[in-house]
Amino acid sequence: MTFLVSVFTAGSVAGYIAEMLWCMMTHQVIESRQGMVFGPFSQVYGIAAVLLTLIISKDSSRTKIFLISAAVGGIYEYICSYIQERLFGTVSWDYGNSFLSVNGRTSLIFCLFWGIMGVFLIKYLNPALSSVLSRVRGEKMTVISAVVTVFFILNLQLSFMAVKRQTGRRMNVPAVTEIDKWLDLRFNDDVLKRIYPNMVVVEAKSNEKQEKG
Repeated sequence: MTFLVSVFTAGSVAGYIAEMLWCMMTHQVIESRQGMVFGPFSQVYGIAAVLLTLIISKDSSRTKIFLISAAVGGIYEYICSYIQERLFGTVSWDYGNSFLSVNGRTSLIFCLFWGIMGVFLIKYLNPALSSVLSRVRGEKMTVISAVVTVFFILNLQLSFMAVKRQTGRRMNVPAVTEIDKWLDLRFNDDVLKRIYPNMVVVEAKSNEKQEKG
């Protein structure tokens, strides 16, 4: 369990950094690509790292790791995009213009990226994490792992509530509970725009495409 928590944490941070660098290279801007309201973490990558760690043997060849990671990553990315759209009416990426795109949710080029990241994870990142963890006393690591787990659970829950409440505001649902009122105050649309600048309402995206067409 401790190891998987470490994998999730490292994957979340690495994914955040990778997204930031990709944005800098492709759009020449520095833009937040975090997935939670607090901290430089992207849970999409963290969960993917845990998933690949669980299904791919560390003794597998790089070719096998690459192929499995590419396939699993593409499917996983598609599912994440679909769930986000169904729950919040938004999307955070659209690969509609990419080669062999699948409904804009994933594409061949990004499947290849998942393959590369899978090889890096299984062959380099996970062994490094194992080496570090082996040097820390078991009890201390258990406590740290528990604290980190609670932090991520609360962070993810708050992130979900903040974005869900934003969906409610968009649909003119009034804030009835004290929690809703607090979310409207603490995580208003301007705040969430800074946290999730690439999150786009599906209806707005459709209208934009129609105007360009």
